[in-house]
Amino acid sequence: MAVRGSGDATRKNVLSAAADIVAVEGASKLTLDAVAERIGLSKGGILHHFATKDSLIAAMIDDVTTQFEDDLFRHMQGESGPGSFARAFLRACLDPEGVLTRQLRVSAGILAAVAINSQLLSPLRHRYAEWRTRLENDGIDPAIAELVRSAADGLWLGNVLELGPMSEALRKRVFAKLIELTHLGVGGTPVPAPESGL
Repeated sequence: MAVRGSGDATRKNVLSAAADIVAVEGASKLTLDAVAERIGLSKGGILHHFATKDSLIAAMIDDVTTQFEDDLFRHMQGESGPGSFARAFLRACLDPEGVLTRQLRVSAGILAAVAINSQLLSPLRHRYAEWRTRLENDGIDPAIAELVRSAADGLWLGNVLELGPMSEALRKRVFAKLIELTHLGVGGTPVPAPESGL
């Protein structure tokens, strides 16, 4: 069945189909022809949106990153004081409603880039460097911020690769411990809670 609708809708369908192919069949099976066949679009229709496979993968990465930034923004609401960005980052990485856990398959774009052309990760590396800088300047011990970031990354990657899934009860305890760490200042001293305004 051919995909019909606006250019934006078609583009989203192409990205979704590409993510499905990588998640189900592997990065080596991702071709413009395979995407076109999956959604019933001509190869010319795909080429209208993505001139090359690399441009398709770059768009997949950008899509995941943009959605993750939206999740970060949402989790920053109501946060304040030292460790606020670390908590938002952790929640965005592990949120069941967030892009990284709600749609693990979209992360396939990142895995595809690593497998096919690691240079496609350059924009993500740049964005990640910005997030790390924000974490390091978040008002908590930078070592704790790095520990929280590394743990969040590891838990996310473990989910994507289905490596030793933990029980929900243990997952909640690990999450609570990581959040607890974000309330420690430099030297491991507790950070006072921000005063609530009336």
